[in-house]
Amino acid sequence: MREKTVNGRTTMNIAYSVNRYYLPYTTVSMHSLLAAGRGKRGLRILLAADQDLTMEDLQPMARMVSAFPGCSLEVRWPLTMTPRRFVSDESCVVSRDAVQVAYFRLFLPELFEGEERCLYLDGDMVITRSLEDLYDTEMNGACLAGVTDRLCLEEPQIRRMKEDWGIEPGYYVNAGALLMNLKEMRASGGDREALEMACTKAFRYLDQDVLNQVYRGKVRLVPKAYNVFPDDRGEDLTFLRGLLPEHRELFPDTALADPAIIHYIGPRKPWIFPDAPLGQAWQEAEEAYKKTLGALREK
Repeated sequence: MREKTVNGRTTMNIAYSVNRYYLPYTTVSMHSLLAAGRGKRGLRILLAADQDLTMEDLQPMARMVSAFPGCSLEVRWPLTMTPRRFVSDESCVVSRDAVQVAYFRLFLPELFEGEERCLYLDGDMVITRSLEDLYDTEMNGACLAGVTDRLCLEEPQIRRMKEDWGIEPGYYVNAGALLMNLKEMRASGGDREALEMACTKAFRYLDQDVLNQVYRGKVRLVPKAYNVFPDDRGEDLTFLRGLLPEHRELFPDTALADPAIIHYIGPRKPWIFPDAPLGQAWQEAEEAYKKTLGALREK
């Protein structure tokens, strides 16, 4: 199936993955996406759900999405459709019970069968404005488009990525907000390679490590504003401009003050620590979701 069009423009394919623990937070994140606007397009949201969730559990989320005209929610349970067992060890950055759902990104070329692209978003994000420009990024043959990860601020990591994985400095991207060229991923065979790699070897950063290795040399960098972390600093932007002088425009000083996506990486989640950096944006997103929920209950 080809991407649908609305007023001559393609509907945006958006993907999230979720387990029971992350369900309430992913719902808030998804509401921030819907509330931020989508221009003249619809949003086709695909939720890759863990086996511990039922359609009954997801009804509040589905009802919320239906409140926004032109938006739809589809649910898939990847591990019941294509059984896999992903490898992990003590070095992984997530708990053992979260490893399987962390790898659901790798199923998206299959789950979005026939579609040419999708935008994956983590459930610990707040979206502050329309992501149309990000979605329309010209891929020019690239398989992935994302923001340079914080690991690229560390010289030892830069060397390791280059020497061990063949990744050029600065081209290791964070997988939390990831534009995926599904058509090219399938054509290159990278979709199958990534799944096999994840099932045979443990990686500290899980699917992020896998995707960056499999698609090295086929990654497009996008502006920092599309994935801002609470602990980002102005000097980090200065460093990245020096590391990637040909992409200086992606790291303007204004990126941290005006983020399109705030990504609450690390253990200090704003729903646990209200005083966490940039936590106010999460609190405001949560309040906006509660207002929508209240309005739906009154109907």
